[in-house]
Amino acid sequence: MDKIERALNWIIPLLEKHRISFHITGGFGAHLLGATRPVNDIDIDIPSSAFKLLKGDIAPYITFGPERHKDTTWDLEVAVLHYFGQDIDLTGASDARVHNKNTGAWDKLLIDFSSVVYRSKYGLKLPVQNPRHLIEYKTKIAFDEAKHLEDIEAIRRADPVRQ
Repeated sequence: MDKIERALNWIIPLLEKHRISFHITGGFGAHLLGATRPVNDIDIDIPSSAFKLLKGDIAPYITFGPERHKDTTWDLEVAVLHYFGQDIDLTGASDARVHNKNTGAWDKLLIDFSSVVYRSKYGLKLPVQNPRHLIEYKTKIAFDEAKHLEDIEAIRRADPVRQ
């Protein structure tokens, strides 16, 4: 069992146990939708109110947060977990914003748990951010970053019908 599989087999049942809406996004979401670059962390969007439900279960693995984090790209509530070698970023979806590198504006992140697509990995049925929404998000943060541009193209190639 690799570290991503181990982490998913821990965090997904916790989210389900607490009946928390969620979807996988970011680089791992792109990977599940066809990208092939190496996965660094697992990004999962959850409602901001869910941090209270999860706190006891995730406390031993928290390396940051949950608290507000703002840098040159993101302004959001986040908890960073380190689970046996695998980083997991839990992002509070309620008022998350991203700095659109194309326009210079701070845009509200489009997070819609009702429009997920499902992908199977490691025997799990995983809700993944809608490909169109993931492309929109990655386009805002990509600018000239090869990894995001690569993800966008891979998602488009893997599922051109949804675009």
